[in-house]
Amino acid sequence: MKNPANNMKFKISQEDFAKALSASSRSTGAKSNLPILSNILINCSKNNLEVTSTNLETAIKIAIPCKTEKEGKTTLPGRTLFEFIPQLPEGEITVEKLGEEVLLSAKGYSARLATMPADEFPAIPKITSGKELKIGARDFAKNVQKVEYCASQDESRPALTGILCELDKKGFLMVATDGYRLGFSQITDIKSAQVFKLIIPAPPPSELAKIIGETESAGGEQLTILVANQLNQVEFKIGGIEFTTRTIEGEYPGWQKIIPPAFSTKAKIQKAEFIKQLRIASIFARDAGNIVKLNVGGSQLTIFSNTSQVGSNEIKTEAQIEGSGGEIAFNFRYLLEALSAIEGEDVFFEMGESLTPARLKSTEPKESSFHIIMPVRLQS
Repeated sequence: MKNPANNMKFKISQEDFAKALSASSRSTGAKSNLPILSNILINCSKNNLEVTSTNLETAIKIAIPCKTEKEGKTTLPGRTLFEFIPQLPEGEITVEKLGEEVLLSAKGYSARLATMPADEFPAIPKITSGKELKIGARDFAKNVQKVEYCASQDESRPALTGILCELDKKGFLMVATDGYRLGFSQITDIKSAQVFKLIIPAPPPSELAKIIGETESAGGEQLTILVANQLNQVEFKIGGIEFTTRTIEGEYPGWQKIIPPAFSTKAKIQKAEFIKQLRIASIFARDAGNIVKLNVGGSQLTIFSNTSQVGSNEIKTEAQIEGSGGEIAFNFRYLLEALSAIEGEDVFFEMGESLTPARLKSTEPKESSFHIIMPVRLQS
């Protein structure tokens, strides 16, 4: 016998619903063997709608206002919702559960979606006690984007697939490396008596940074980071959004050892011009392992690339250079990705010997982030 109390009904803003679904789409288990993970849990109570998605590794819960007529909860097919709701006209959508289906209607549009029972949806673990950090949402997003691209895709070294997050007296730092390059970013103006160190899988902070970027009101908002005392889970809260993820167990490798103690050459380069030149050089480097050669000396930076089947390319540009200069080679993709993560109009390129790592960083004095790139051995 069906329980009539489950026949929920509410009205909600199309815009609010579409935004909530867009954020929750970042945590569905669409490719999972468990069909319930491709569904979204909607829970309506007291003029509040909670939209929850999970892939068992991460979970997103978003609270938005609604006009409740009958309280209740159910799960609906995520992909269908993600595609259907944004296409509806602005204004109110009426959502009503009728038996095993949900009727969605708005200004001449209507659809019926099959449901799955809410009690089959996995319970989202709650952090009951832990260490808390409040940080500017935009600051967090900006710093994540400076390091996340350096995380490894190789699951055989789990720690390197994550971002090291560490809070101490110096501030809040984030590090990611795949062994070929390293991104470091630090927010120093944080006052906290708490101390923690954990590894977070790279995708969740990256997805959260995108959600913050899409949220207009996030500019002045604080992000609360709650780390479970067991260090096995972390929760991010901003506005009506709660984003929970598991952490990666194990020790993060000694990343400080990758950074050379000193650099013998320092060049100040106009960033946009450097990016343009590398993209041109990449045309000739694609069939040669993506390798470009940099020659730094005098007052010039020369970028050289060649492929026997295609031809060669040489670009010379003026640069402010200090030090002895030298020749060094890189995978151009690593240089371009690092440059796209650096703020400001100019960058410092620092190098030592041809086989020691180089460093790229902003010329902005307040900027504490930097990027280390391992060179490629030049063929003699």
